[in-house]
Amino acid sequence: MNTTWTIRIERMEILLPVGIYAYELEPQPVWVSLTASGAASASPSALDQCFDYEPLCHWLTQVWPRTPHTPLLETRINQLLDFVFGLDERVQDVWVGLYKQRMSQQAVAVGIERCTTRVEFEAQQCTAGMAVARLVANPINHEREPYAALTP
Repeated sequence: MNTTWTIRIERMEILLPVGIYAYELEPQPVWVSLTASGAASASPSALDQCFDYEPLCHWLTQVWPRTPHTPLLETRINQLLDFVFGLDERVQDVWVGLYKQRMSQQAVAVGIERCTTRVEFEAQQCTAGMAVARLVANPINHEREPYAALTP
C-alpha cells in the first residue's frame, strides 16, 4: 500500500551565482525552501522504497553552486524543478522558493516561488524543446535591409 510522502527543506542556505547586477556575478547567499510530494510505500523497509533526500541536499550544496551565473531566479527555479523531478519518478508535485538575503534592508529576504506538477513541468519542457528545435531549423535572420536613403 502506498501513501503520500513529502520531502521538505526550509531555508537551506547556499551560495549561488544569480542576479542581474554586476555585484551578483559572484555567488551570494540564497535560501532554498521546497516541498516535493509523491506516492511511496506506506510502510517502507528499505531506502529504495522511500524518497531519498540526501542526493537532493548534496546537489543543492555541492553541485548547483558551481554552475555558471544565471541572471534570473526563475531560471534557477526551473533548474531545481528539473533536478527534483529527475531524481525520482514518483515525485508528482513540487513547490520551490528561492530567496535573496541581500535584496532589501527592510525585509529578511526577498524572492520568488513556484508550484507545479510533473505533468505541467514536462509540458513546459516539451514546449521549450519544440521552441529550440524551431529556432535551430529556422534561425532568425537578424540582418536588416538598410533604410532607404532620404534624398532631396
